[in-house]
Amino acid sequence: MAANKNPSGKPKTGQKTASRPEEDARALWDDVAKTVKRQSSTRISPVELPAERVKKPAFVKKPASSAKKPGKVARQLNSGKNPEAEKSGHIIGPADLAKPVYAGIDRSSAKKIQQGKMPLEARLDLHGLSQLEARLRLQHFIATALQNGLRNILVITGKGRMGQGVLRVNVPKWLSEPPLSYHVIAFGPSRPQDGGAGALYVRLKRIREA
Repeated sequence: MAANKNPSGKPKTGQKTASRPEEDARALWDDVAKTVKRQSSTRISPVELPAERVKKPAFVKKPASSAKKPGKVARQLNSGKNPEAEKSGHIIGPADLAKPVYAGIDRSSAKKIQQGKMPLEARLDLHGLSQLEARLRLQHFIATALQNGLRNILVITGKGRMGQGVLRVNVPKWLSEPPLSYHVIAFGPSRPQDGGAGALYVRLKRIREA
């Protein structure tokens, strides 16, 4: 009603002034700011940095020509052949130290292997693998060991049910047959501290002997 307004258009004394939205927001912010405590350090943790400020490492794609080619031993294992050994005609299979009679290794070395006195340089655990996976893993492992000059390795097969696990039976066969037989001097069951009947000590040839 016109009676409630004065001629100047200004509100009468004691009448509340309608606040603007931005003034209400400012008052609310001031109330909130009073409840916030200032931290002793203004350092920003790295995880709090905006995403655009975090630089990702550049990915450098190597040219295909720089890919490392498989070594000589790996190629032989993949092909299943050893041309040099076949050409010489003097192919002696690895000695199975679990048998009473074996050849291809002197008694002193055989005794050290059987007693676990050869320092183990690498070990491979084939637990839980299928026959195909285990055989491929064994070939790759032996190829890598030979390329790195390793001679004494431990291959863990597990015992399986009633001591007749598939890998426990087959791994010695694989070691005795080409292509692995070209690169193995001897193998035999390990000592209890290294797995006992569920693992094999394997003595590898040097690359020049293979």
